[in-house]
Amino acid sequence: MRAARLPSTGSDLVVEEIPDPTPGPGQVVVKIAASGVCHSDVTIQNAGPGMPSVPYFPWTLGHENTGYVHALGDGVTDFEVGDAVAVWPGWGDGTCRVCRAGHEHICPNVSYVGVTQPGGWADYLLVPAARHLVPLGDLDPVEAAPLTDAGLTAYGAVSKVLDRLIESDRSVAVIGAGGLGQFAIKYLSALTSARIVAVDIDAGKREHALTIGASMAVDSTSDDAVSQLLNVSGDGLGVDAVIDFVGVDSTLALAAGVTAPCGAIILVGIGGGTLPFGYTNPNQQVQVSTSSLGSRADLASVISLWKEHGINADATRYSLDDVNQALQDLAEHKIAERGVLVM
Repeated sequence: MRAARLPSTGSDLVVEEIPDPTPGPGQVVVKIAASGVCHSDVTIQNAGPGMPSVPYFPWTLGHENTGYVHALGDGVTDFEVGDAVAVWPGWGDGTCRVCRAGHEHICPNVSYVGVTQPGGWADYLLVPAARHLVPLGDLDPVEAAPLTDAGLTAYGAVSKVLDRLIESDRSVAVIGAGGLGQFAIKYLSALTSARIVAVDIDAGKREHALTIGASMAVDSTSDDAVSQLLNVSGDGLGVDAVIDFVGVDSTLALAAGVTAPCGAIILVGIGGGTLPFGYTNPNQQVQVSTSSLGSRADLASVISLWKEHGINADATRYSLDDVNQALQDLAEHKIAERGVLVM
């Protein structure tokens, strides 16, 4: 099969022929239809902060994967050859108490496809267990690819604040209006009546956010950013929830300073920042939570939201041979929402 592989840290990827995978007992081989291109791929390519190093070179990236069941190992009964599927990217051991509670994606022994297990920038992907697949039914796998990480991670964060946004006078700030933040805005718009504030330093992203569900956009570097966010609801108390997809010192300080009492701060971005903490900063009884990826049940919900509400990303498509152009476009912020490699 053909695969786009990373020969060494910081190098361009090379498309080459490698052996086709063969499923063992309980395993599934998926014929890849599409695989997303994500900022974390650029980080992995360059051994940047916040992501684990690849186990060896050459390495096959690709963690947002969809396609069709190609071959089944012995004992697999939940799927048939030809079924359209999304690949859930967080592969735990399935036996520890974290996994048994439904949180396999944060298992202490988790492997992430494309990060610590060979990924889907290839014709075929070996999936170690059928439980890591979610059926797509008659949905288009190519269009579904961005849902498997960007959509899933955003939904995992949004789901943690939905119970705080029931009343119509509630408000939520989304810091970072890139690919994940855009998904979050779409989910919040569909699932709540809260006032949604997009916070970003990029004017183009702020303008785009207003077209997909945000009711207000704030430049986080402006002198009155804090004042704007404190007065979103007109009472000076701040927003009921903040979801930070950036995670640097400045955004964490902003989140701490504008969250209302009894609000919530959800930390998703891995920018390496530090959240300030004092008696009233963040405000009294503000809950702070990290959020990473999402469960298999969350991915099923994400797919249902696409089917019922049309929530997905506007994906720029590339061929496997154009993988380096896709990575360059992503690094240069030329992709409006998401990028995908179509096999």
